[in-house]
Amino acid sequence: MHFDVVHAADPRFLGGTSSALRAELKAARQWEVSCGLLPILGQRTRDLGVFDSRTATTIEQSNTVWLTGSEEATCDILLAHHPAVFERMPSSPVRLRPRRVVCVVHHPLFDGNRVPQYDLTVVGRVLDRLFGVPVAFAPVGPKVRSQFNSIGTESPPLLRHDLYNMVDAAEWASPERSAPAGIVNLGRHTRGDPAKWPSSADDLRAAYPDAPNFAINVLGGVPEPIQPWIGSNWQISPFAQNSVPDFLRRLDFYVYFHSRQWVEAFGVCIAEAMASGLVTVLDPSFESLFEDGAVYCNIAETRSVIERLIASPSTYLQQSNAAKELVRRKFAIDRYPQRMARLYDDLELRRASWLENSRTVGSGCSPGKTAESVTPESAPRRIGKKRRVLLVATNGIGLGHITRLMAIAERLPDDIDPIFFTRSAGSALAHARGHAVDYTPSGLAIGVTDESWNRAYAQELVTAVEAFDPSAVVFDGNRPFPGLIAVAECRRDLAWIWIRRALWRLSHNFEPGVQDIFDMVIEPGEFAHDEDHGPTRDMPGAVAVPPVLLLDPGSGLPRRAAAAKLGVNPDRFTVAVQLGSQRNFDLEDLPSLIFADLARRNVQTVQVLNPLAPPPKQEWPSVLRTSVYPLAECASAIDLLITTAGYNSFHESILGGIPSIFVPNQAPEMDDQHLRAVYAQTAGLGLCLRYSESDRVATTLDLALSDAFRTEVHRRLGRLNFVNGAAMAAKAVEQLVFSIRADRPLHAAIARM
Repeated sequence: MHFDVVHAADPRFLGGTSSALRAELKAARQWEVSCGLLPILGQRTRDLGVFDSRTATTIEQSNTVWLTGSEEATCDILLAHHPAVFERMPSSPVRLRPRRVVCVVHHPLFDGNRVPQYDLTVVGRVLDRLFGVPVAFAPVGPKVRSQFNSIGTESPPLLRHDLYNMVDAAEWASPERSAPAGIVNLGRHTRGDPAKWPSSADDLRAAYPDAPNFAINVLGGVPEPIQPWIGSNWQISPFAQNSVPDFLRRLDFYVYFHSRQWVEAFGVCIAEAMASGLVTVLDPSFESLFEDGAVYCNIAETRSVIERLIASPSTYLQQSNAAKELVRRKFAIDRYPQRMARLYDDLELRRASWLENSRTVGSGCSPGKTAESVTPESAPRRIGKKRRVLLVATNGIGLGHITRLMAIAERLPDDIDPIFFTRSAGSALAHARGHAVDYTPSGLAIGVTDESWNRAYAQELVTAVEAFDPSAVVFDGNRPFPGLIAVAECRRDLAWIWIRRALWRLSHNFEPGVQDIFDMVIEPGEFAHDEDHGPTRDMPGAVAVPPVLLLDPGSGLPRRAAAAKLGVNPDRFTVAVQLGSQRNFDLEDLPSLIFADLARRNVQTVQVLNPLAPPPKQEWPSVLRTSVYPLAECASAIDLLITTAGYNSFHESILGGIPSIFVPNQAPEMDDQHLRAVYAQTAGLGLCLRYSESDRVATTLDLALSDAFRTEVHRRLGRLNFVNGAAMAAKAVEQLVFSIRADRPLHAAIARM
């Protein structure tokens, strides 16, 4: 299999590097260039996260082939984006064979104080030895080229021409601009990095005047060190998906100055502003790159330059048009064929067949398909062998851990085989849903000490790892136990992922260092997140996803089919009671009081037994009894649900639109179920009934069975927007499993072909 170009990049990057990669993939798609992506996770300088969301979307929409390194493939050019990604050899060989490798230098060699940003010699050596072909370096702009020139004979081979970042001009199109009359809106969009901002209060106020006729607009956040310097006329907004084009359309001027300690390699944010026709004011150091597309001045002259342009509407319009024209001429993806032709020539490679058509390179017409290469239409999503993932569920009091893992497993792509390694008594439920299961009893179940059980568990887990050869281990549990930690520490060649709950109680003791064992921590969302003040609330590093559910709301059975599965009459008002396993918390007399009160009402009551619960001590003649899993499948047949406030039951009820009474399990080791229940009641989405409130059973049921309550609950539920976090968690697992790992010491790896 052959590609014209393959991009090796770390898709987690934010900012200009990711913007440049997205433009490359979009251009390749537009020009029908056979293109592959080799995701490489570079050195772990921060907590391991997921791909940048916009980059992940572009990868899918561009039909780029996701390479894993294990497949035999060739390409004309491999573009290795950002030198810092390639300072360490990956833990497994990459079988891709390019004709030439180009390291795209999106980051300066030195900062403004001449402090090296990476080891250029090591980067060149890693790329040379990884791919076995000559490596050239491509500055993305004149500032970077100047730094290469400054190191003289130590400079590695450079391309003759800078490989500018590209922007999709169509994405930034805006109506013709006119000089502002009245309030002047000026601003910028950028990451909240202090280096990206002026380094003194005087410089900041000179660039962004604190004056009544100026409104300063910032998208992306302002770093803490400079916040005391900002004026009263600032409006700061966080980044949101696709928010930048609208933000830029609202501005009159784009002003960008950075710290004296920084060197901007290119400035994608500047090119985006110019593409939208914004009159852009920059430091003179940018003039060799952006030429007449911007206005240049010392930072102290910013206000006078802006006022001069406002005073001359024709000059303002002329400068706006010059900005758009400069982007069209130098950086637009419409110039992609010419840019690629020049790149092939610089590398002294025979041009790809689609570039041989002189009309294509000269006029920008869409090329024909490449005969020898993979075309976007014929390209598979991913090439290579399947990967296995070992899903480890702790025992748990209920079914939350294993259910969340099933929710994720059932949304993994077809080229990942999930295998459950669990000590949960609910393992039979996973098997019944078609999952491969390896069951290990818990220590309590077989009556051994905790220490001896952990030793035995570690041996069992090592055996499973060696037998199943997984690429990753995904653990869902409250706390990683010693046996699992021991295996994780000795098998660093695997990816270790923790599905970690939120809503810990304030009294819970959480050891932050335990997260360091894992490559990724995924935190399933909580509806009551705003009131979570537990020890994990402000901990950095977790990948937050929306609430994780096994079934998407609304995907269950129709009412009659659901009623048949529950064994109830679909034409009668139905109250379902499911109060968990009660294995660690005795609800005392509360269930009896609930069933007795329901018996005197004109409702149909069904007791849904938890598969892990012991046989009930008492039966109620008027109450039907059944065991259904998952209960959410029968949501359409339930008019009122009385259930615990465990993670699954709570979110299935709230997001599934079932009016509910929540009875929290208040055992000390449990998550804060009482908080969940109270939050739902305060938000008008349910009712809370604690086990100790036996005197409130009748009044709570009166309210829950009233038309007014249920109508209001349905109204409020209709306003909720929900995305199942299970799909996002599965995507995070997929990204980690199919990326090439260069973020770990090589001595910890186990050789894999």
